[in-house]
Amino acid sequence: MRVETGDDVRLWWERSGDGPPVLLVPGSGDCSDIFPASFTQQLADGGCSPLRFDQRDTGRSGDGGDTYTLRTMADDVIAVLDAAGVGRAHLVGISMAGMLMVDVASTHPERVASLTFVSAMSPDPDAGMGPDFFASRDGDRVEAMLRAMGDTSDADRAWVADLLRDADAHAPARPDAAERHMAAAFRVGWIGPEVMADIGAPTTVVHGRLDQTLPTGHASALADGIEGATLVLRDGMGHLPRPDDWDEIAREILAQIARVG
Repeated sequence: MRVETGDDVRLWWERSGDGPPVLLVPGSGDCSDIFPASFTQQLADGGCSPLRFDQRDTGRSGDGGDTYTLRTMADDVIAVLDAAGVGRAHLVGISMAGMLMVDVASTHPERVASLTFVSAMSPDPDAGMGPDFFASRDGDRVEAMLRAMGDTSDADRAWVADLLRDADAHAPARPDAAERHMAAAFRVGWIGPEVMADIGAPTTVVHGRLDQTLPTGHASALADGIEGATLVLRDGMGHLPRPDDWDEIAREILAQIARVG
């Protein structure tokens, strides 16, 4: 399925299963396949309805243009919810998607049932950037992904190769996407950390202790800034979750949804 945004960009989306809708928001340069199929299946098996979409400039979605901002990308989240006929959803976002989720939750609180931040960027400028924040995505994609995952094993290497093979089957890689999303982030000023105080949705923040892209200060900023948020720090996990981390994240999401009711 596709929806056309207010600035005429076509976004690909797909919803599966029945039950409470869970919108999966990819990060900078990522399409929907950053969320592994085993993870979305675990959500579906837990009684939820995963709703995936490709950010503009990624996957099966269209060219985003040269003037969009993070606010535009937050509006894309609402456009996908509208297209899917979802009034209120549980939002799960990774990396830069944290900024989009804070924006959506503070400006459209009626659309957000809960929030789960995964390795997410906060709007706190003091949280800092890790040494890999501006790292190039050129070169061996398997090695780059393994590096971002923290402590990994040979089994993780095989898992990454399978994940990237599935992603390529979904849509060809678009290496310029991360650069274009980064340009959007710096095109206008970011939202400030004070907006987190306006968020009332139940929130879980999951972050790896070995994250070299976004330090754990981002997780602390989100957990401290959003009243009642739960902070989960994962030993051995880097910026990208490993298979066991994804399993735990799915359990955290399902537990939070069960508490929300």
